[in-house]
Amino acid sequence: MDIPVHLRHRPTSSGLVVPIATPRTTDGQYLFGLLEDRRQRLLLLDHRCQVCGNLLGERLVVFARPADLLLCCTSEPALCPPCAAYSRSACPMLAGRLDHYRTRPRTAEIGLGAGTDSPLRRGAPAETWHTVWLTGYEVVPHPARPDVLAASWLHHPPLTVRPIHSAPSFPRQES
Repeated sequence: MDIPVHLRHRPTSSGLVVPIATPRTTDGQYLFGLLEDRRQRLLLLDHRCQVCGNLLGERLVVFARPADLLLCCTSEPALCPPCAAYSRSACPMLAGRLDHYRTRPRTAEIGLGAGTDSPLRRGAPAETWHTVWLTGYEVVPHPARPDVLAASWLHHPPLTVRPIHSAPSFPRQES
């Protein structure tokens, strides 16, 4: 997968660009799928892209699961359109290459604060993700986790909301 020019300065791991919001362990391991708490807050508050860290422009994208759509918010910081396009194809969960969330935390995750609802998703089937195109958002306490900030589009009607894919379906075993 080609890395967009504006991301070529970012570190990579296993051929994937490491988003600026991704935590890194003391031994240098990147923890894809998690958000570093302090960066998550700063990216949301400063309206910066969670992948490249640049200021968001007039159009921005959030990736949302069904529960996020119901609440009109997500704890995931928004992305600029070029980073959203890259993430949609590079991220195994967004691209539909995974059928379940990780069942257990990685050894390097133990003891880290959980800035999202990832502990609740452990081992659960993958969900249908949506792209939500916005012109802005408000930063609010997340309705389900008031200790976590979220990007709310309750007062910023989306330009469009589209499913990225259905949750992966894999062939059933005949019994």
